[in-house]
Amino acid sequence: MRGDPRNPAPEHRPISSAVPNKPRAEPTAPVRTTSSRFASPKVLMGEVTMPRGQEIGEQREAFRAFMQKRRLSPTGWARDAGIPAAHVLGFLAGTTRNLPQDSLEKLARAAGCAPEDML
Repeated sequence: MRGDPRNPAPEHRPISSAVPNKPRAEPTAPVRTTSSRFASPKVLMGEVTMPRGQEIGEQREAFRAFMQKRRLSPTGWARDAGIPAAHVLGFLAGTTRNLPQDSLEKLARAAGCAPEDML
């Protein structure tokens, strides 16, 4: 046993992990050129004729309307065409931007129409 328990003085000095306060420079805020908190786009909207996303959305809606008009289910139609149902479901859900061309042709063949009629 170290030290004498009857002695009230500590055996060692207290250990302190505190770092002495040093003055730190305040970080400066970046200079803002606009009031928006979002980054400015690289392409100005006046230079763009039509956003690609809007065109894809229109194709998706036309595809969905074609399916509803002919009463086609995505999984059954994909099975008849011999393609994975994930291609059709992904396009309808918006997780994929477009259908592969070979899948589009197989779907058109199974529905008995031209690929342009679906979109």
